[in-house]
Amino acid sequence: MFALLLLLPFTVQAVADLRGEKRFVSFDIFKDAVYTPFVRESNLSAGAMRLDSLWRGAREAIAGGSEAGEALEPVIGALSDLEAVALTVNAYAQLDTAEAGYKLLKQADTLLATLEDEPENFKAADSTLKAVVGEFGQFSLWRAFLAVKHYGVWTSRYLRAFENKVEDENALVLAVRPRYQLAVWNIFNDPGEKVVLGAAGKCIGKSCGREMAEASDRWLFYRQDVEFLVQPSPLDVRSAKLDNPIKAIEKFRDQLKAKGVELLVVVTPGKPSIYPERLTGNASTVMATESHGKKILDSLSALGFNTVDLYTPLLAAKKDDASLGPLYLNDDTHWTPRGAELAAAEIAAAVKRLESDGKIKLEELQKHADGSYPLSFVTKDSLADRMGDVGEMSGLNKFNAFKVQKVTGHVVMLQNINERIGMAKSSANCLDSLMKDCPKLDDSCYLAKSSPCDEDDAACVRALTKSCPKGSAFDSCYHVRMNPCEEDDSLYYDTTVTPFKDDFRKAKILILGDSFSRIYQTDSPVNAGWIAHFAKNMNRPVASIVSDGGASTLVREKLARKAGVLKGKKLLIWEFVERDLRFGAEGWKDVEF
Repeated sequence: MFALLLLLPFTVQAVADLRGEKRFVSFDIFKDAVYTPFVRESNLSAGAMRLDSLWRGAREAIAGGSEAGEALEPVIGALSDLEAVALTVNAYAQLDTAEAGYKLLKQADTLLATLEDEPENFKAADSTLKAVVGEFGQFSLWRAFLAVKHYGVWTSRYLRAFENKVEDENALVLAVRPRYQLAVWNIFNDPGEKVVLGAAGKCIGKSCGREMAEASDRWLFYRQDVEFLVQPSPLDVRSAKLDNPIKAIEKFRDQLKAKGVELLVVVTPGKPSIYPERLTGNASTVMATESHGKKILDSLSALGFNTVDLYTPLLAAKKDDASLGPLYLNDDTHWTPRGAELAAAEIAAAVKRLESDGKIKLEELQKHADGSYPLSFVTKDSLADRMGDVGEMSGLNKFNAFKVQKVTGHVVMLQNINERIGMAKSSANCLDSLMKDCPKLDDSCYLAKSSPCDEDDAACVRALTKSCPKGSAFDSCYHVRMNPCEEDDSLYYDTTVTPFKDDFRKAKILILGDSFSRIYQTDSPVNAGWIAHFAKNMNRPVASIVSDGGASTLVREKLARKAGVLKGKKLLIWEFVERDLRFGAEGWKDVEF
C-alpha cells in the first residue's frame, strides 16, 4: 500500500502529461542525467562564438565613429543569452554564485553596461569578453561531467527543487489541495501555511463580544512578517548564521561614497508592526517602536547612517483611520495609497534635511518669471481593485473567500511648462521675415532686403542673436532682456501633461526598492506609488530600480550590472521592508561594483 501511495502522484502526473501539452515533469530526473548537460555545452559554445563575432563587429563600428550605445546593443543581448544558458545548469539547479564562470560573466556584464558612459573601460571589457569566449567557446566534456556531479540528480539542491516542483504542479495535488484548503478554512478558519489570520477588526479590546469570531472582518497577515517580530533579532547572537545586514549596508554606503553618491536608508514597517492589535485582538500589544526593525533602524542612525523613520509617523497617523481609512490593506502585505503618500512625504522631508545640512547638493531648481517650475507635477484620482497578495498566497481567492478591496490612488503626471514670447504684430512679422530670408541672420542679408524692417528692429534682432544663440522667437532668454523689440511683447507659458516616468539621464536621485516601491507605481492605478509622489514633493525627476522581494541583495546586483546609471547621481534612496532584514532573498551578500 505504501508503494502504491508513493507511485500514485507520479502515475497521475504521467497520465496528465500524456493527455495534455505540458512537458513530462515526472521524467525530468532522467533527462537531466543523460541529455541536458550535453545540450547545455553545445549551446554554451554556440553562444560564446556568437558573442565573439558581435563584439568584433561592435569594436570596428565604434572605431569607425558609430554611436557606442547602438553598436553595443547586440553584444549586450548576446551576452545576456549566454548568461541565461550558463546560469541554468539543468531544469532545477542554478550555477553557484561562487563559481569562477559566474563571476566572469557578471564582470563582463558590468563592464559592457558602463562602456557608453565610461569609454576608458574599453580595454578591460575587451580582455574580459575574450576570457568569456575562451572559457565557454569550446565544447567541454569535463564541464558537462562536473555539471552532473555538482548539480545533478543526486544532489540535495536538485532533489529539493524537483520535489517542490512536483508538489506545486502535480495534477493530483492541483485537483485535491484547493478543496482541502477550502474545507480547512470553512471548518477551522485556517488560511494556510503562509498566512496568519488576525483578530476581528471591528472590535479591539475588552468590549469585544461575538464579533471577535467573525472571520470576514479579520485582516490577513503574511507569516514572514509575523515571524520577523517573534523570532530573535537578526543582530541577536542566536541569529549568528544569518548575514549581518548592518555590515552589508555599511559596505554599500562606502561603495557609493567612492562614486560621490550619498546613501539614505528607508526601512518599511511590516503591517503587524503598525497594526499589532489587528493581529492579536489586544489593544495593549507592544507597538512597533519596540520591534526589531525599529531597533535596527535606530542602530543605523546611531552609527551615522542617513535614515528615514517611517514607524513613528505611521503609528501617529492611525488615529485618523476612522475618517481617512487604514494605512495598510486588509488582505495584503502592503500599504494603502494613503500609507504610500505619507511615506513619500517623510522621505522627501528627510532628503530636504540632507540638503539643508550640506550632506548632498542637488542643482538649484530654476523658476519661470511667474514663480512656476519648468517641470512640475499634477495628480488625478483613480479607482483600482486590489486582490490582496496574502489572499492569493492562501489559495482561497479562487473560491472568493476574500473580498476585492477598492482603493483610490492619486495618479501623478508630469507637467512641463515652456516659456515663449508673444510679440507685437509688427515685430513678429519682422522676425518671421528675417528668419525666412536671412537664416544665418547676417548683416549683408538685412541690407539686401528691398523692404527691411526699420533699423531699430534689425539692431534688436542682431542683439538677440548674440545674447540668445539659438535665435528662436520662442527662446526663454528673450524674456530676460532689458529692452525687447517692443514694450507690449507678452510672456506666455505653454503647458503639456504626460505620464510620470523614470528619467535616468536627468535624475540626480536614484531609488532602489522592493514591492512597497512597486505597488501603485507600475501596477494599477499606475504612477500613484510613493516614488511618483516623492518626485512630486521634491519637484524633481527621479529614477528607480525595483525588485519584488529582493531589495536586500538582488536589487543591488541589478544595480551592479548597470552601474553606469550612478553617473551624475547625488543620492541613492534604498527602501526595503523590515522582514528582509531576516528573510531577504539571497540574504545580505556583498555585491561588487
